[in-house]
Amino acid sequence: MPIKQRGNSYQVAITLDKRYRKSFKTRVEAERWELEAKLRHAKGEPVDDRKRGKAKEADSITWEQLRKEVMRNRWSKQKSTSTAEINSKTIVEILGADALVKHISQRAIDDVAVMMQEENEEVSPATLNRKYSSLSVMIKYAKKRGYIPKDFDFEIPKYKEAEHRIRWITDQEEKEMIAYLMTIQSEVADIVTILINTGLRLSELWRLTVRDVTDTHLTVWESKSGKARSVPLVSKVREIFKDRKENRAPDSRLFPDWTNYRLTHFWNRGRDYLGLSNDPQYVPHVCRHTFCTRLIQRGVPITHVQRLAGHSVITTTLRYAHLSQGDLDLAILALEEGQNRAPNTPENGHDLTYIKEGGIAAKQGA
Repeated sequence: MPIKQRGNSYQVAITLDKRYRKSFKTRVEAERWELEAKLRHAKGEPVDDRKRGKAKEADSITWEQLRKEVMRNRWSKQKSTSTAEINSKTIVEILGADALVKHISQRAIDDVAVMMQEENEEVSPATLNRKYSSLSVMIKYAKKRGYIPKDFDFEIPKYKEAEHRIRWITDQEEKEMIAYLMTIQSEVADIVTILINTGLRLSELWRLTVRDVTDTHLTVWESKSGKARSVPLVSKVREIFKDRKENRAPDSRLFPDWTNYRLTHFWNRGRDYLGLSNDPQYVPHVCRHTFCTRLIQRGVPITHVQRLAGHSVITTTLRYAHLSQGDLDLAILALEEGQNRAPNTPENGHDLTYIKEGGIAAKQGA
């Protein structure tokens, strides 16, 4: 018999897809559960009440509920929390905050770009990719937790992003900007000087403490890449830090009263003074571009620049590689030399002496 009395309770023991055993206070309850279990099994539904409850809960998850769950369990632990919040909200608005996650389809995924382009015809490929990246994270999260069938195969569109011109500060722009900032707020001039010569992100500079800076180096312990790095200091930056460290506790921040918003206020005044109000790329982050650009242009190896800037992947640093023309000028010498080799000169031999003039090799004495 599948139902047996065990003391003051009644135990059901049945085998369906596997062996189930449950106890109830009365025989009626036991018989009811046995019947319901067999019916659920016949329909292909979970027999276990707990699994059935979880399955029912998973079936009712909405996109807004999923977004908040991913935000809480994943994105809140990342540096780019605010960006994730913005991107995920856009996705949820398009798919419907109250729409059930389990109804996701490839057509709905494809329509995200269509609806964004209808809203804004000039939406950039980069923006579409960022929104889709957010959606991809949510779908993968939902699949792992059973909100979406694990066998749901989906494809996230990838739009080709144009390679934009890298904006950096010229020597003349730096000279004029620093001179102007000295007249309105000397501390901003110090900040800009530090940013240009260390490549720090704004958030990294705001977190910098006295103990993070020595007489020769500064150390970034918290970075976007998650890895600490040390940056050597040029003389004018050493002097700035020396003054700011004086009479401060080791754990005190060097720029405690500064925020991105406050810096941007003064930066924009300097930008207006230089007549660059219509240059959308002339923002404080251009100081970091300037740091990387100058290193590359002065022949610093790409891997060194990567480490100094704290890029987690070399592809980020490679955006600046085309700015170094010197190595290409040297490379073309091989072609120049090949064209001027004497007929009887061995392939790996040389009978000409060359000197460099303006990046081009010329036969000495010619």
